[in-house]
Amino acid sequence: MRSHDVVAANVWVLATLPALVVAIVVAVVVPLVLAVTGVPARLRLAAWIAGAIAAIGLCAVDAGTIAVVTIAPYAAVCAIAGLVGISRLRRGPTSQIALAVALMFLPAAAMWLVAARAGYALLGYPPFWVILTAAHFHVAGACLIAIAGRVAAARGGRLAPAIAIGCMAAVPLTAAGIYGPRWLELGAALVMAVSAFGVGGLLVTTRGIAKRIAGAVLLGSMPLAGAYALRDQAQPFVLGGLDPLASMVIAHGAPNALAFALIALAAFAGETSSDPKSSAEN
Repeated sequence: MRSHDVVAANVWVLATLPALVVAIVVAVVVPLVLAVTGVPARLRLAAWIAGAIAAIGLCAVDAGTIAVVTIAPYAAVCAIAGLVGISRLRRGPTSQIALAVALMFLPAAAMWLVAARAGYALLGYPPFWVILTAAHFHVAGACLIAIAGRVAAARGGRLAPAIAIGCMAAVPLTAAGIYGPRWLELGAALVMAVSAFGVGGLLVTTRGIAKRIAGAVLLGSMPLAGAYALRDQAQPFVLGGLDPLASMVIAHGAPNALAFALIALAAFAGETSSDPKSSAEN
């Protein structure tokens, strides 16, 4: 089935739902990432304002010039956050490196989102793939790595930092796999699935009901990512009469963005705001 046929058959799941999910991500989740990573207060405030404007544009404006105007302030915030991440990228604990890398992935995520709002087929991919990729790099790039960094800082030892390193490696591998050979795409997807599953395992064994709920969501959704990556080798996961991609958007993408990332980041952001010392360190 061709790309436009897939969208036509699942128009709400592959066209409307991703935009709604990304709207919540830019309006709420990314500002929480900035809180968790401890960026300056002015940048955090700018993220809330720019994210709200971007979210309204995603929900109310079709792709085009006006849509790009509504997303531009958010893209600028992401660019500044990336510069902050670069300035913090120095030798140190894996947890601190992960927090810096999470910020550095925000400009890349914003680039895909700007392309989606412009209606531009970035790297030749159709619009629905561009918005899905934007969602992926926001959640798997910035959110997951920031959470992995905070978990590594809290847990210590060797396992948590190793899992954080796996998450950091998986995102650029996924980026390479998007435009690379099938084996690279498959390998990157499996590294991402295993690393994220590891973060989920760490969260469910961490104190705090919110973190445990977030971890449980990740443990439930990441095996689906592995199954989708192996769809050519085994029977793909499907929901009802939906195709495998639409099923993944509902059972994997939306829960990760709206439950895992939102709950875990809110929990860690609450700890940061209540502990001035922790905020200063991050």
